[in-house]
Amino acid sequence: MAGLAVLVAGCGSGSSTPKATTPPAPPPPVGVPLATKLLEQYSATSNAITVGNVNKLSTIEEPPASVASKAGLTVAKAQKIPVTDRSFVTPRFVFPRVTSYPHYFLAIAPMLQSDRVTPEPVYTLFVQDKPSAKYRVAYYPLATDTTTGPPTLEEDSSDGAPEVTSSKGLLAPPGELAAAYNDFARGHKDADVPLAPSQALTVDLAGNFNAISQELKSRGGVLNRVLLSHDYPSYMLRTRDGGVLAFSAVKVQDTMTSSSGEVALDPGSPEAAMAGSPQGAHSSQYVIDRLEVYLSVIPPASTPGPGVQLLGFSDYLLSVDG
Repeated sequence: MAGLAVLVAGCGSGSSTPKATTPPAPPPPVGVPLATKLLEQYSATSNAITVGNVNKLSTIEEPPASVASKAGLTVAKAQKIPVTDRSFVTPRFVFPRVTSYPHYFLAIAPMLQSDRVTPEPVYTLFVQDKPSAKYRVAYYPLATDTTTGPPTLEEDSSDGAPEVTSSKGLLAPPGELAAAYNDFARGHKDADVPLAPSQALTVDLAGNFNAISQELKSRGGVLNRVLLSHDYPSYMLRTRDGGVLAFSAVKVQDTMTSSSGEVALDPGSPEAAMAGSPQGAHSSQYVIDRLEVYLSVIPPASTPGPGVQLLGFSDYLLSVDG
């Protein structure tokens, strides 16, 4: 399926970042045995899901993960691309000691797909929305930029992490990052949200946006992007320096127009396939909705360093209207 399928390679916490030196603490609400079981169940179900039974996504995922997975499956079907099984190797877990709902925990592990293991880890976030609810995956971003090393999360000897109840004291709250990231892509800097350079920001997000814009411009067209919503919940885990690792997502809408009166979607492109014309399509205007998912490291305002780091970015094509 388009979402990440997981298979636990070990029942322990695997390779781990250094633990904070703290007194022994009681076990967190979720521990390794339950997390292992949930990962196994997620793997078994997600690898079996196709466009034909996409409704089963709601049993193992919730938005934005379920939205991303459905979009990925739809595009794969439109382009006739086979979807291979995916699994995790040597996962480790971090369990925030959350006192109110939703409860959540994090699994961190490289991904195995087609006999290749990613050098960067996937951060899979499981969420329980209320006491009677099952844990489901809400986010599964891949960390594409680890040049400065993965963020060191605040943990105790039981893999428990402190609860983060607000964005107070941070350089920026997660809800402000989408605007800052997309302003950067358009060549504007947000004075209130300084951004550190990263591959995810300059290549995956801004680079891709600029490539599409320049290609459309060379054909006499214009690309305009607006943010549609911040309806998806964000989640934070405390880092050792007092900042957070943040999960957030937003829908964006691209409007493509042309002074020549016609916009072309290239043959073989995901956009053409989603428009129902994989051989290529033309229209006076196209309106394209996308889901953007961010994995960010937000430093404390007191020690901002180079700024917010976009650690991972994913873009999912939701719809094409023209």
